[in-house]
Amino acid sequence: MSKEDYRDKIEEHRQSFEDEQNEQQTLSRVSRMNKDGNKNKKPKNTKRKTPLMTILFVIFILIPLTVLVYFWKFYEPGKTIEQAEKDSAEQVVEIDPSEASPSDKDKNKDKGDQADQKSDDSSQKDAEKVAADQKAAEETKKAQEAKKAEDARKAEEARKAEEARIAQQQAEAAKKAEEARKAEEAKLNAKASTHTVQANENLFRIALNHYGDGSEATLAKIRAANGMSSNTVMVGQVIKLP
Repeated sequence: MSKEDYRDKIEEHRQSFEDEQNEQQTLSRVSRMNKDGNKNKKPKNTKRKTPLMTILFVIFILIPLTVLVYFWKFYEPGKTIEQAEKDSAEQVVEIDPSEASPSDKDKNKDKGDQADQKSDDSSQKDAEKVAADQKAAEETKKAQEAKKAEDARKAEEARKAEEARIAQQQAEAAKKAEEARKAEEAKLNAKASTHTVQANENLFRIALNHYGDGSEATLAKIRAANGMSSNTVMVGQVIKLP
């Protein structure tokens, strides 16, 4: 049960007691008027008996309720009853916003406006923070993509450079091989002797006279040195003998 409920119940009980007291006072005045108006009449017994329900109500409801409210709201360990009553008397009474003065309403309105302004400012700051975070994430993503593109470009350039280096090495090796071959041919040509074909000579006899061997291998070597396609020679022809 809240504080307001306890206060309402106490107020109801207090009001009921005040109504009973007013009723008693009214009965007393009527009895006195009747007594003064007719002195010859025998005075009536105006003593009012206390209702049983009121006694029971006070004993079993009002007193425990009062004690409960006291311990719940005012009682503090180590504090006397006089101090608790003094503190309760010094408490500020809450004012209903509907009964507040125009200045109080304006103050409350200003406070509400300030609270709304703070809420709007907080929402705006949150939105700006979210936008800034999104922008930072996008910039980070773009930077990562640019870095990946740059790394891919550098890797492609390195691959092309390696291919060019290998191609250059191969070209240099081929050039050196060609130069070596030409040098070998020049060397063979320098060592080769010549022979003028005489009458009654053929390629077999020439090979047999110069090399002592008229085999097909020797004949092929002579043909290759002279660019011949067959073993036919002519009188007076000069042939190279490698």
